[in-house]
Amino acid sequence: MNITLSTPISARSLFSARSLSFTLALALISLSVVALLVSNSLQMASNWQVHARGLAQEQQSHAHGAAIEVRTFLEMRWNTLMTASKVASLANASAEQRTETLERLLVLDPLLEQLVLLDDERFVVATASQNRSKTVNFLDPALIDDIMQQTMLRNRYVSSLRIDAATGEPGIVLALPLVDAFENYHGALIATINARLLWETMKRQTTNAASLAYIVDRQGNLLACSDVARVLRGENAAHVAIVQQFTRERSTSVQTMHYTGLSGVEVVGSYEALSDPAWAVVIETPRAVAYAPVIADLGVSGLVLVGAIIASGGIGVFLARWLMAPLVDLTRVAERIAAGERDVRVAVGGPREIQVLARAFSTMTAQLEAHLETLEQRVAQRTADLQAALAEVETKAREQARLLEEIAQQRQVIRELSVPVLPVTDDALVMPLIGAIDTERLADIQDRALHALQRSRARYLLVDITGVPVVDSQVAQGLIAIASMCRLLGAGMVLIGIRPEVAQTIVGLGLNLSALRTAADLQTVLRDLAGQHDDRVGRNDVANGHRSSFDLYFR
Repeated sequence: MNITLSTPISARSLFSARSLSFTLALALISLSVVALLVSNSLQMASNWQVHARGLAQEQQSHAHGAAIEVRTFLEMRWNTLMTASKVASLANASAEQRTETLERLLVLDPLLEQLVLLDDERFVVATASQNRSKTVNFLDPALIDDIMQQTMLRNRYVSSLRIDAATGEPGIVLALPLVDAFENYHGALIATINARLLWETMKRQTTNAASLAYIVDRQGNLLACSDVARVLRGENAAHVAIVQQFTRERSTSVQTMHYTGLSGVEVVGSYEALSDPAWAVVIETPRAVAYAPVIADLGVSGLVLVGAIIASGGIGVFLARWLMAPLVDLTRVAERIAAGERDVRVAVGGPREIQVLARAFSTMTAQLEAHLETLEQRVAQRTADLQAALAEVETKAREQARLLEEIAQQRQVIRELSVPVLPVTDDALVMPLIGAIDTERLADIQDRALHALQRSRARYLLVDITGVPVVDSQVAQGLIAIASMCRLLGAGMVLIGIRPEVAQTIVGLGLNLSALRTAADLQTVLRDLAGQHDDRVGRNDVANGHRSSFDLYFR
């Protein structure tokens, strides 16, 4: 019967094809997602690197600009003091000229708060101050010692930050060596400079309220900071990683690092070291603030990626259902064929590829039916052949079982014949041994000898080893063990037929043969047995204290 399937695709058909549709949709979605993830990941990584490089350059630019301003600030004061010292010849001028020169310097530079001239004996020879009521109380002995030591070596001197107790203003002490035209040392020119301008410079370098800009010396002391309160509290930045690097290195190049900043948060920092004085300008920006733009970009990219994934998922599901619809009929036909219906045909329709598949499926169904008929005939013939072969195999198996049983019986007979135990008299058994003796045969000899003695209750066991070609230590010890076992059963053992080479081997092995009785040959022992009286006479002789010649073996 021919069946043509031309009904529309039902919901049940779509449900039956759900697995393949889901796989196809998943494949399409996965390809889209992988492509989007790779593209977005590369783009995000590139944006992150670009932002990191731009951030480092921006930080370094701020640090470099601040360092230039600090250098300019100090160099202008150095140049002013040096020019005045040389032009006015302060080393050799009179007291009035010195005082006049110092007062002019105060007028020229309002940041110069106090000026003091010390001679080489550390006496004050001239002073000037922006505030007439101010004294030179800033020159404590320790500071004077440091200034004189540096200026005597013709070095310039810069102090750390000093806060005026009266005004709360920051100040820095500068000092130059006072020399004449012949470079002879006459003392030092000392100036106190208002450092508030440095504080203002640090405030200008911060791009946001969370950033910090500060100046530190080699000891980590804060000289200026955008957060003035930190300087006023006298904080020390020696524990900060970037300051530690500045302390270790002597390079003036700009450095950028990621570390825990002065405020205790993770920051991106840059510094530039000054050659003279040994200061460094540090710019710190919290990492969360520094990378906020690129993180926002990553968030936008993530949202775009999620939207693209959702869109690609919808498209994938639609394409999967559209592609799977023509295959549903083929699935139903395949199920019916699997259920046993052979005469089933598929309606040819849909895309070209599906039509080709439907024709091929119909042809395959017809060929399958023909092949099944041929196969049934072959199976029947093969079954008959297998039954005949099975009967033949069973017959051979029975024959093999019979042969194995016969072989086992023959092995038992051979085993018994290889170790014979023969009675020669009522009181004696003889065991002739022929051939090599291995461990298994030695155990068999011991077992058969003991069982024979137990059954016959004989008093003597005659073991003839004339036919044994080799007696090693194992065989000799086994024979000695048989003798000991015989004594335990109340019988004696005589070892017969020891050849000269065997005797040499046994003696060479150093075995204890004191418990072993021997005889030259079996004939001698049998002759002794023949010369014995009957059992009653033998018993009388024993009672009278006489023994037979055979008993002499067991003295």
